[in-house]
Amino acid sequence: MISRHGLGKSATIYFTCTWSQRLEGELKPGGKLGLYYDPHRMPLAPDYLFGMPGQPITVHVRFSEKGPVQSKVLWSRSGILRHVEKDPTGHGAMLLQEFVVPADAEELRVWFDYRGSDGQVHYDSDYGRDYRFRFVTRDLRVHPVPPSEHGASRQLRLAVNPEATQVRVRYRVLEKGVPGQVREAPLTDTGARDPEGGHIWLLPHAVLPSAVPVVFDLAYQLGGRTYVDDNSGRHFRKD
Repeated sequence: MISRHGLGKSATIYFTCTWSQRLEGELKPGGKLGLYYDPHRMPLAPDYLFGMPGQPITVHVRFSEKGPVQSKVLWSRSGILRHVEKDPTGHGAMLLQEFVVPADAEELRVWFDYRGSDGQVHYDSDYGRDYRFRFVTRDLRVHPVPPSEHGASRQLRLAVNPEATQVRVRYRVLEKGVPGQVREAPLTDTGARDPEGGHIWLLPHAVLPSAVPVVFDLAYQLGGRTYVDDNSGRHFRKD
């Protein structure tokens, strides 16, 4: 039921002008990370030029709760540009920076600041909470269905980070190829564990509609925050 997109590919996160954050590829400890940022998220000065070093936008990252902060100035592959069109997809002109995720990383926290020509500093930090990303391929792993239940093709079993307090599936039925209304259903902690210490959560096979295609994401709560695994923006699919 779950086929992951982007496994083994370097992680890229797009911070778009529509205030969305989209992760593509696999974010994991020891992997490479690219951050692409649309400066239109900031209250830019009238004299701002895309990529100009005199009004820098700086990205700050941290890989654990109390770990050291790494800060780098974002730069433009296209040099300084006078006119840049907004692109809500994040595939237009974007400022960028790269990092290597430490092997002992626990999570990823990101925030930005911009220093205008008047010296005033503005922040983009999810209202001071930081943009936080988990290593979802480590937090959520498909757990094999027992042989006695192989007929339950729509059953979803996950080995989940033991600190997670809630796991839900958010799904939409495809009607003539068009996703319908978002619906949610909870998974249940079975009390079982896998060899790596993950808790086995179960979505009974009868929950997802049968005989129709369904797209879905997985949402889980950890440390009081909700994280969503949307399969690198492609969503998971059940036909």
